[in-house]
Amino acid sequence: MQRAAATAKLFRPLQYYRQRASRGGLLITEATNISAESLAYPSTPGIWTNEQVDGWRDVTAAVHEKGAFIVCQLWHTGRVAHPDFATHPCNTKGYNTCVSASAVPITNRHGKPGKTVTYEGVKPHGVPRPLDAEDDIPRLCRDYRHAAQMAKEAGFDGVEVHSAHGYLLDQFLNDGTNQRTDQYGGSVENRCRLLTEVLDAIFEVWPSDRVGVRLSPHDAPNGGNTYYGCKDSDPDAIYRHAIGTLDKRDLAYLLLTEPRWVGKYDDDPENDPGFQLPLRNLQTFRNEYRGTLIGAGGFTPSSSVAAMSDDLPNDSSYDLLAFGRWFIANPDLPRRLRSFHEGDESPPRLNRYERDTFYSKGAEGYVDYPSLDFESFCQRGSPEGEDKPEYQGMDSSGKYPLLEQKAVGTSLKATESKLRSKI
Repeated sequence: MQRAAATAKLFRPLQYYRQRASRGGLLITEATNISAESLAYPSTPGIWTNEQVDGWRDVTAAVHEKGAFIVCQLWHTGRVAHPDFATHPCNTKGYNTCVSASAVPITNRHGKPGKTVTYEGVKPHGVPRPLDAEDDIPRLCRDYRHAAQMAKEAGFDGVEVHSAHGYLLDQFLNDGTNQRTDQYGGSVENRCRLLTEVLDAIFEVWPSDRVGVRLSPHDAPNGGNTYYGCKDSDPDAIYRHAIGTLDKRDLAYLLLTEPRWVGKYDDDPENDPGFQLPLRNLQTFRNEYRGTLIGAGGFTPSSSVAAMSDDLPNDSSYDLLAFGRWFIANPDLPRRLRSFHEGDESPPRLNRYERDTFYSKGAEGYVDYPSLDFESFCQRGSPEGEDKPEYQGMDSSGKYPLLEQKAVGTSLKATESKLRSKI
């Protein structure tokens, strides 16, 4: 679940996913561009060319060899993409990057133009070009279908449609970014139309039970967290309609990101107040969706037990949980969590993640976090296991501090009102 690590040969991503694959586990790839129109960050992966398929095929083979499953997260960034990315050498079709539902640019909380990273450095976000309903949107759906087909050829077990975190499909859902007056704007039904059309295109390639969808409901403008300034005047109404629509689609799963990210505490997992915020989306939308519901965002070893408890009223628990930050830092995270959940007296501690390396290039902070088996191998000092491919790149120096699982997010005692004031 990390970007900015894609290379021509995909060696490090291959190693990253191999290290984190375990029997019966489900891996969701990092966000993967469906076309050159989506390019918004340097060195992010795609799934629209034969060369990309070849690279991903090595990844899926390594994951399947470990008995795990992997789905490709299909991604279009929309207005997050800077116009400069139109000059990217991968853009052989001449797409104009920086598109959206409407010509609403990204601004910061003070109403000033937001900034983004390009290959030439930091620049202000551009004003997006609204996608034309007659030509652009049908072509966009074909791009999604093509990417879904390429994912199948690459050996993935399914796909996830990224309709969250302020990217293109989320821009169509929220009326702060969607000011259209045609069939894709206005009512909640119209603003959900593009998402359903994208799904229809993908269903031509994959059965619906091999397709997941990611949403990130928020409660802005009531003080809650949003992504790239993607707001709505009545967020519960639009996301309730979207979830109700998806409930009828017999999906593999619906993943909801809880709006609990607090950027100020990115590098402080002991004190991050996001780990203590309530599960707003679970409480609001669990009864709207009858299929498999996955929760993501701000879960700790302790809170993950409670979020999946059968003791919650009205069967209001998540069916599965997804981890990002802790899985980056702990390639064998399922094993460590299982020990904690089963009540072991001394469950293994967690490698403390280094947020500064999440989006950097190179092996550091990507494939060098050690697993428990690797640490045991180093302590034995025997040649047994030295040829294991998943050990390649892991660091044996002990440079990553360890954190007791029960200590994550527990050092800061605060009420919800105090936490909200930090966001």
